[in-house]
Amino acid sequence: TNPLYSPVELGKSELKNRIVMAPLTRIRGEFDGTPNAMMKDYYAQRADFGMIITEGTWPIQEGRTWDRQPGIQTQAHIDAWREITDAVHDRDGKIIMQVMHGGRISHPEHTGPGRTVAPSAVAAPDQIRISSGKVDPVVPQALTAEELPTIVAQFVTGSRNAMAAGIDGVQLHSANGYLLHEFLAPTTNLRTDHYGGTPENRARFVIEVVRAVAEAIGAENTG
Repeated sequence: TNPLYSPVELGKSELKNRIVMAPLTRIRGEFDGTPNAMMKDYYAQRADFGMIITEGTWPIQEGRTWDRQPGIQTQAHIDAWREITDAVHDRDGKIIMQVMHGGRISHPEHTGPGRTVAPSAVAAPDQIRISSGKVDPVVPQALTAEELPTIVAQFVTGSRNAMAAGIDGVQLHSANGYLLHEFLAPTTNLRTDHYGGTPENRARFVIEVVRAVAEAIGAENTG
């Protein structure tokens, strides 16, 4: 009889209770970002929550933050996440994917292309963990205005891949110092173009990402 355990409508989804599992970084995937049986068991065991939000999942390797962090870039990623979503749905659960680009909170060892990216060339304040231990962060490469549509497209593709994997919706990670937050924050966004300076300009890129994802997978599936 406790209202906490009563159903509730959230967007297009009806949750069986009002308890939502927040995203929790586990770093249990394979080295290429493919989810595995341990991750499947982990999420299936928690399907009694009204809704699960997954750990941060990278849409492109350049946005990967840690070893063994899961991705949603390749067909292997999609297929493995489908096993997880099926297991959650078999237990009458809902699962939302947190799509996350780490931006400067990463290291070239993780990102693949040999660089990290950010709105401005400002290094992260804390050390980064790589395979050999903690190291000082590198200065990220400031994204050019011409590169930004590619980053938007990467969020869109990752979100489409999530829906193809049976996910019930996506949450675009825009906090905690990662790429989208880096555009919002005046300490990490020192740009002088129309993506920097005023609060409206600093919000512009995040709004472009959210709009593009909403248009691609539906606003009702986008958070």
